[in-house]
Amino acid sequence: MKPSDTTALITGASSGIGYATAIHLAKQGFDVIATSRVYSRLQQLKEETDRLGFSITCVELEINSDNAVEEVMSRLIDDHDGIDVLVNNAGYGLFGPVQTISANELRAQYETNVIAPMKLANTVLPRMIKQRKGTIINVSSVLGQLGTPYNGAYVSSKFALEGMSESLRIEVWPFGVNVVLVQPGLYATQFQQNQVHAEQLHNPGLPLQRYLDAYFQRRGHSRRFAKDPIAVAKVIHRIIRSKRPNFRYPVSLEARTGLLAKRFLPERLFQYLVSRLTFPREQQ
Repeated sequence: MKPSDTTALITGASSGIGYATAIHLAKQGFDVIATSRVYSRLQQLKEETDRLGFSITCVELEINSDNAVEEVMSRLIDDHDGIDVLVNNAGYGLFGPVQTISANELRAQYETNVIAPMKLANTVLPRMIKQRKGTIINVSSVLGQLGTPYNGAYVSSKFALEGMSESLRIEVWPFGVNVVLVQPGLYATQFQQNQVHAEQLHNPGLPLQRYLDAYFQRRGHSRRFAKDPIAVAKVIHRIIRSKRPNFRYPVSLEARTGLLAKRFLPERLFQYLVSRLTFPREQQ
């Protein structure tokens, strides 16, 4: 299928990986539908693609609303004669030690990072299965296979997304539909700026406060190593073009290194190395 005959819908396209992917696929000639929970956030994307001379469809889509997903996706599928590629990129991180996270905060994390991708996949699958072709790409994270401190809610949501994706991949394989995971490492997105802090994170009685202070300091330094998300967009393009894509695509050296270390190092040694990267030496 030619790119011009392929419709790709991308959630969370207002910034970061979604933004880069929308522009890259539009440049390659795909019929791109870029969505965001707030339409005004897509203005910069629309202006940039207009400047480059590419056509793109920008749509407001509240992925956490069952009614909005059903109504908007039904209309888009009819208008574009189906969705050939779904890129589930929208998501956010809930930050805080597990002991600070409330049940309601965890539910909200799962609503966006796990339930919304499932809902969107279920809207495009009937036609994909009928046509015996299609690709669903769920943007996970290197943290979809390994846990790090203070990210327990986000990590668990990505673990859940990966487990659901693995089951779905097997279920739709006989119908010619591909389900693929992309696992980015550290890229220049607005993930940290959009991160939600647990309400109890700054509780004065929290015994982990000194460790959190050190963690924030180290995390601030790591931002300068963040890479251009166009690298992830190119991987997504490669997946779409592939007739037999792999299930998981870790993107970046640190993502591949972290996953290999988790797989092959003794458990205690791996935990020690993660703690060394997280906590100052004198506090371990």
